[in-house]
Amino acid sequence: MRARILSGALAFGLAALAGPPPAQAQTNGFVLQCLSAQASGLGCVTRAQPDLPSSIFRDPAGLVYFERPALEVNLTSFNPTVTFSNTANPEEVTGARHSYPLFSAAFTGSRLGDDVAWAIGLEPIGGFGSDFMLQHDLLSGPEGTAVGYEAFFAALKAGPAIAWRFAPGWSVGGSVSVTYAQIRDFRMPFTMPPTTPVGLGGLVQLDPQVYGPLFAQFTELTAYGDSQDYSGFGWTADLGLRYQRDNGLAFAASWSPKRPIELDGGTAQIDMTAQFEQMLGAMVMARTQAYGETPQEAQAAVMAQLGQAGVDLAAGVTSNYAAATEMNLPMTFGAGISAPVGNGFRLAGEVEWRQWSEAQSTMPFMLTDGDNANINLMMNGDPNNASFTYPFPLEWQDTWTAKAGLEYLRESGWAFRGGYLYGQNPVPDNTVFIAFPAIATNALTLGTTVPLGSVGLDLSLVQALNTELDGCSDGHMNGAEYLNSTSGLSETVITAGIRWVF
Repeated sequence: MRARILSGALAFGLAALAGPPPAQAQTNGFVLQCLSAQASGLGCVTRAQPDLPSSIFRDPAGLVYFERPALEVNLTSFNPTVTFSNTANPEEVTGARHSYPLFSAAFTGSRLGDDVAWAIGLEPIGGFGSDFMLQHDLLSGPEGTAVGYEAFFAALKAGPAIAWRFAPGWSVGGSVSVTYAQIRDFRMPFTMPPTTPVGLGGLVQLDPQVYGPLFAQFTELTAYGDSQDYSGFGWTADLGLRYQRDNGLAFAASWSPKRPIELDGGTAQIDMTAQFEQMLGAMVMARTQAYGETPQEAQAAVMAQLGQAGVDLAAGVTSNYAAATEMNLPMTFGAGISAPVGNGFRLAGEVEWRQWSEAQSTMPFMLTDGDNANINLMMNGDPNNASFTYPFPLEWQDTWTAKAGLEYLRESGWAFRGGYLYGQNPVPDNTVFIAFPAIATNALTLGTTVPLGSVGLDLSLVQALNTELDGCSDGHMNGAEYLNSTSGLSETVITAGIRWVF
């Protein structure tokens, strides 16, 4: 259940919820910065931009400046390279390489009068994750069997937007969107503090003088979790304000509230076999040292004690559950500017702030209907209590993102763009783990538009420069395997878009 949740990849809407790109240059946390080819080429600046239907969720107030209906469709290919190393994997391991598609579409309709406009759109919200086979100090065993770390999270939003020009140059706008999210896979080792399984205290009481000091030596308990097929719906909203002059100078700002996305219908399997066998062996050794028993005598005594405590060794220590969890979209504020600077050149810039500290403090995995009384006994001290919630610690931090771009537009309709994107990493060094690889904080962008009559073909390239994030050296909240670990990420992002003006 220690999660490798993959970054959002939704190909061709809900029909092709296909694959997950890890956290990348266009993502802050798990929220995508932009999907439009035009915006991507311009440093992912999305607010205060002219003729960009895909910005309806970030700059809804700009809808009133579309003189004619327009349709924009974008297809993106994410090509990440993710790496990881730690004490069990001292040689840097490269995760499985994939190319993942993303799709977005937006349509701005005919005006409802001179000062009211509407639009409707669909776009991925984002995602996060990685895909590795790694050595694990406990679970790999003496054979050195590689352990799978795999996960996928993706989310999209779809809905209408409306804008009203309430004074010359000034407009307001808003959107309400249905959100859909899924966790397809969430599979990897996970650790918990020894105090989390409250039933272990009962095992200590079987012989406090012998087992008490023994269990005090355990700083964490490790299980393997295989969880999948969560999904759920929610909603979110966006509010925007824009000021635009006749010469094309524009300012825009928008705000989105924190919104939860509840996901249920999942299944989870928790396997504590390796940890239980380690504890069983330690209990046997403790008895041989305390009482001078032979290993066979000590093992027979330990098994008898466990049986008296209600542990059925024949049933093993693997349990299946129904599973649910919750993700939160962060409260977001952003502001952008577009400024013509003469001779066909235009400057664009944008800043965004996301309140991750309120959205991603923990990720609660709520497990119910467990089918193994041994696990129930260890986790809850009650063989009939088949539920428990594990609050996976994240402790994300608030982030700022800054974007800048320069566009050159020719009278023929050809355009050339370049930009730069910087985004702070919300993941602290004491919770970074393989589901949340290093966020690529710096990216360079290029783009162009090819005029094809009433259609514009937009192309863009985003190159995320390699970023590495080191785990802390002490007190990691997600387990000792992440102490002094290093997660790395670089990525190439290619987007093609078509804009029709009717």
